[in-house]
Amino acid sequence: MDIKSLFKRLVGRGEDTAEPVQSGDYPMLYLDHQGHPSTGLDVQKVYLCLKAAEDGDLVLQSDLFTDMEERDGHLFAELSKRKRALLTLPFAVKPPKDATEAEITLAAEAEGWIRNLPGFSEMLIDMLDAIGHGFACVEIEWGQRGGLWMPVAFHKRPARAFTVAMYNHDDIRLNTGTNADGEPLWETGWIVHRHRAKSGPVAQSGLFRVLVWPYLFKNLSARDWAQFLNLYGLPFRIGKYDSSMDEKARSRLLQGIRMMARNGGGIIPQRGRD
Repeated sequence: MDIKSLFKRLVGRGEDTAEPVQSGDYPMLYLDHQGHPSTGLDVQKVYLCLKAAEDGDLVLQSDLFTDMEERDGHLFAELSKRKRALLTLPFAVKPPKDATEAEITLAAEAEGWIRNLPGFSEMLIDMLDAIGHGFACVEIEWGQRGGLWMPVAFHKRPARAFTVAMYNHDDIRLNTGTNADGEPLWETGWIVHRHRAKSGPVAQSGLFRVLVWPYLFKNLSARDWAQFLNLYGLPFRIGKYDSSMDEKARSRLLQGIRMMARNGGGIIPQRGRD
């Protein structure tokens, strides 16, 4: 749809022809809570997440990428720095070359509309999730202002809520669960940003497809170091018992040793100092 057709469609709507948000037809769509595949992450698990995305199932990859950004402070800081830099850049809506007076006026009005959209800066930040995931989709909620239909809210939808068409892996669709191919996105219902950090279909074009491997190795190193500290960071406690102690007494001794290992302390009788 070209820009002229889009403006005619929006300006020409009557009060009774408002379109609800597309995902409103699927109230259960966002009730499936995010998983955390980075828990217990290993090479095989990473491979399964990436392979599923290549086959059109983006849920595991999306959850893994979200985990990466939340759990890796350095990764989050670098992405946040680049996202917020965008907000400092100037923008303008310019009329076409050799524009008429009406086109110049319309361009100025359009710039005013855009600058006054509610949540516009937040929407830009949300769209930049595409850097890591390869794409980001924001749903537009329309409302009427002074006889003109304008966006009244932007709703960021998680990447796990989408899939790709079976025979075109660049065609992003809403994963409603009712159709293996997904539902095509409404033309004026979404803003879709694609970010090609690397070549390939949309599910394979995000920066996190490359960063997942150093994230994995760092995660494994931290886990191994934590296990080392758990084993060798505190002196090893060993309790001795003689053959006269029954099973119940041995169990109490073992429980006491375990408590000392966890709490790092204990008590001894006064005469024990002599």
